[in-house]
Amino acid sequence: MNTGQQYFLAALAWATIAAIPPAAVAADPAASAPTTEAISRDLKIRGLPTLGNAPAPPPGSEVTPASAGSVPPPHEIRHRPVHPAASRPPAAPPSVTLRTITFEFGSAQLRPESIETLRNLGNALNQDQDKKAFLIEGHTDRSGSRVYNDELSKRRADAVKDYLVKNMGVSADRLQTVGKGFSELAIQSQPYAAENRRVVVVNTGAS
Repeated sequence: MNTGQQYFLAALAWATIAAIPPAAVAADPAASAPTTEAISRDLKIRGLPTLGNAPAPPPGSEVTPASAGSVPPPHEIRHRPVHPAASRPPAAPPSVTLRTITFEFGSAQLRPESIETLRNLGNALNQDQDKKAFLIEGHTDRSGSRVYNDELSKRRADAVKDYLVKNMGVSADRLQTVGKGFSELAIQSQPYAAENRRVVVVNTGAS
């Protein structure tokens, strides 16, 4: 390959690269405020599926004595022991984790970037037709003492409730708060990670 061909191929490669639009930077899911619809969906209690009516069998498909098989005499029927069904742990109530609700360092003062999430949360709670009650949990990372973090997380949960009541018109009777500190870390292997600092809203199911 001569020098002229090399220059031509290099120019063609640069032209191809320039024609490709730059890729948009993917938004960090943890940094974007969840929508009202997303919050409502996560907090909705899922009921049991509705049982429908079985369709009628097609004509001619009824079981006849010839096709039903022989039935053993009553004295040959052996009854199997009935064992109680294994107990299953109750399903966790619906909840939504809101890491976009943030606070000033070591404070319960809400940051301005939290407002969009708080408004969407308030709209979702106000749209709840059954007027269920909700528990607002405050969580921290492992920094500091247990007593300090328990108190700080409780004040932060209270700050979220105050905003929802005063600014979004959510009934205070529907909201309870609790500070969990670092007792329920989101990432146990990384106790100081930012993911541990969060607000969780739980649908307690009480009306």
